[in-house]
Amino acid sequence: MPFCLPPSNGLSRHRLLVGVILIAVSIGPASGAGACFATPPNAGSVSEDEIARLIEGLASDSYAERIHCRDRLMRIGLAAFDQLRDARNHPDSEVAIVTRRLTSGSWVQWSTPSDSTEVRGLLSEYSSRSFTQRRKRIEAIAKLPRGDAFSPLLRLARYQPEPVLSRASALALIGLDARAEASLETTEDAEHRASDADSPIHQELEATQIEAISLPPDRTSSQWLLQYAADLRRGSLDVPAWEKLIAQNREQLALDESHAVNESNVSATEMLELIRTTAERALVDGRKDDAVQLIVANADLIPASTQSLIEIAGWALDHSLDRVVVALEESHRDLVAKSPVLLYSAAEALSHLDRDDEATELAATALAINPLPVPEESSDVHPQVVEYNALAHIEIATELVERGMFRWAEREYQLVMDRLPVDTAVASFARLRLAELFGELQRHADVVETLLPLTERIDQDDEFRDRLIERRFSYPDVQSNLDFHRALLLIEQGEEDAAKPVLRKALELNKKNIDILIAMYQLDGDDAWKQSVAETLEEQIRFAQLEIDDARNSMQRRGPAQTSGLELATRLNAYAWLVSNTEGDTAKALRYSKESLRLSPGRSALMDTCARCYFAVGDLEAAVKMQTKACKLTPHSPPLQRQLEQFRDALQADPKPID
Repeated sequence: MPFCLPPSNGLSRHRLLVGVILIAVSIGPASGAGACFATPPNAGSVSEDEIARLIEGLASDSYAERIHCRDRLMRIGLAAFDQLRDARNHPDSEVAIVTRRLTSGSWVQWSTPSDSTEVRGLLSEYSSRSFTQRRKRIEAIAKLPRGDAFSPLLRLARYQPEPVLSRASALALIGLDARAEASLETTEDAEHRASDADSPIHQELEATQIEAISLPPDRTSSQWLLQYAADLRRGSLDVPAWEKLIAQNREQLALDESHAVNESNVSATEMLELIRTTAERALVDGRKDDAVQLIVANADLIPASTQSLIEIAGWALDHSLDRVVVALEESHRDLVAKSPVLLYSAAEALSHLDRDDEATELAATALAINPLPVPEESSDVHPQVVEYNALAHIEIATELVERGMFRWAEREYQLVMDRLPVDTAVASFARLRLAELFGELQRHADVVETLLPLTERIDQDDEFRDRLIERRFSYPDVQSNLDFHRALLLIEQGEEDAAKPVLRKALELNKKNIDILIAMYQLDGDDAWKQSVAETLEEQIRFAQLEIDDARNSMQRRGPAQTSGLELATRLNAYAWLVSNTEGDTAKALRYSKESLRLSPGRSALMDTCARCYFAVGDLEAAVKMQTKACKLTPHSPPLQRQLEQFRDALQADPKPID
């Protein structure tokens, strides 16, 4: 049973149950009245010698003495924790068993009343969970707002018996500085909280909290946290101090991961995480050269494996550390030359550094991997190998699109389309993906050119159509998309009247694509056209509302047909996107959009809609902020970037706040 300090009234009560010790120390800004502590009043007067005697008494021949020593240690609480933790490996098995139960049993309460609801849920029965589950809980806490995450992570770093998890908690806490924010909040209160977290006073308080928790000096995690506290007091990252600390830790490097389970040895994986976290903090401080130097100087820690290099290269590109990627390519050329992903990563970095010729050469090398036979030439390559290689090109192209390397992605898709017959499922898939890319780039003529051979072949070949249907291929959707972009091309060419029936046909084929209706609404026309579009729009808005109502009702019912929160979020988003881009109850659209983000947070597509809703109600500043967050999550999306530019232009033209 936890020991608690009552709300600052000078009274103390202690309840004790056998086998329970509270190690949940309430630390941090949220501490205050009613917070729980493991150490009762005057526990500090107990000497280390007395605690050591009690621990040895756990192996007494007298049962009464063993119980007395155990209960006394439980009353002492946190003052005894470090010595109890050290006794977990006591040569006497009885002592080791009891001390392990006292420090890591399922009865240990890791949360405090001052923790947020999310934290209390994550720390519920924490000690009874597996090592992997506990690590995931640490990662989940680190994703919470700093005010919620700081104290629990410090608590875990200080009191977890397992050194690996203690270090993981410390790294998670230190990494809070560099964690990208992608929350829904855009209110002034949220901005004030973010500002307060960066204030010198707040940083001083956090530094004091770290120093006041009596970190064990023999722990590597303690060294990291104390240096972090020094940074907080300093107001910036002390790179030379971290370089020195990293060098010292490297001298304690474990031979492999299995040897990094004690206090004195650190694994290469942990060292890399520390170095990456420090580099990210350097980037936050605007010290890119220091970040590059930290990684390059310790590049020998990166395992010489393709997957490890891919992970580090992806991280470096995400943080604009192009010189790191180039350095990896130069030091691991044999491995890089065999991996299209690594070759394209190096090519991307070189292109950012204006070394275009070298980038083009590496991209060409990447394209040649997983070769596909030329149709006109005889080939003894097995069809399954051809399909496997084609799918590899499609997968690589998809990754290139996500990274914004559109011209190289186009070449990968085009290779599959050129080398495989149009009536193969793999080639059809490549066409659909390439058409989607062209659509996002507003290359409407290229969408038509890409999809037309596919739709023509489907019209002529019933067997081919049946094979695609078996793979859940929707021909009406493809034809609708083709007509949609054909109409957009006509509008682009100034032939708006010719575009109207094509848009109408596209919508009839796929009424779920509300972008078609939005394009119709935005297209000027005579009264008959406007009336027709208005009626269709009213019908679609009414249908979108019914979809939401049905989802809400379904969520109240239990069973396999119950609607999920994700599905409701999707329907709310559809309503909000349609109304915010046309007409209707824009205030309701904004409410629905915010609700969708609460149901499914951190999705850039939903943030994109929310930003459009802010724009529709006239809150231009909130629109820009929300769209900026969406673009940070998905930085290479052309539609998101276009909308951000539109909102910024509008805000610049009319920066007046809303009354």
